[in-house]
Amino acid sequence: MISVIIPTLNEKKNVAILAKKLSRIKFISEIIYVDDNSKDGTFEEIKKLRKKKKIRGYQRKKIRDLSKSVIYGVIKSKKNNVLIMDCDLQHDTDYILKMWNQFKHKNVDLVIASRFADKSFYGNLGFFRSTISKIAISTINLIFGKKTTDPLSGFFICKKTLITKHKFKFFAKGYKILFDILYNGQKNITVSDQPIIFRKRKHE
Repeated sequence: MISVIIPTLNEKKNVAILAKKLSRIKFISEIIYVDDNSKDGTFEEIKKLRKKKKIRGYQRKKIRDLSKSVIYGVIKSKKNNVLIMDCDLQHDTDYILKMWNQFKHKNVDLVIASRFADKSFYGNLGFFRSTISKIAISTINLIFGKKTTDPLSGFFICKKTLITKHKFKFFAKGYKILFDILYNGQKNITVSDQPIIFRKRKHE
């Protein structure tokens, strides 16, 4: 069983759609939204969903920061394994079962949904963003060593302790919590990549 952690910022139109998709997955025990003080009514939508058994929601009113929101949600989670994903519907829930099966059967610390495992560039990311991401990833691999084809992914499953035990070592600022886990956390971390197709963002 796993806990799903979803950081949100101005995703009012997406929270219920994503909750409905995730609620159908039997091995998901709880869905935790952590809102970064959205101004579009996102947290009001989350509060409506909290009536459902699996769903919890929190709002951070301090300085907005995705990494801190993820860490906050992980600390609040009840299960030993956590899935981190975005709320903009670019992360396809259909991949979660494949990721979970890899996580269980390969006995790894971390399974990453990689946008670049099969292709160097991916259209739904956009050519410009794809190019920038590839340059950043190549730089990370050169300096820190290659552990995955997508160290900047925001969609992954890991053991809860990878975050809770090592969070004080993390830079914990900005959008790339996965980078912290990979390079500032547990040593000798074992990783597996799950190739994904990155979906187009909904409700921009």
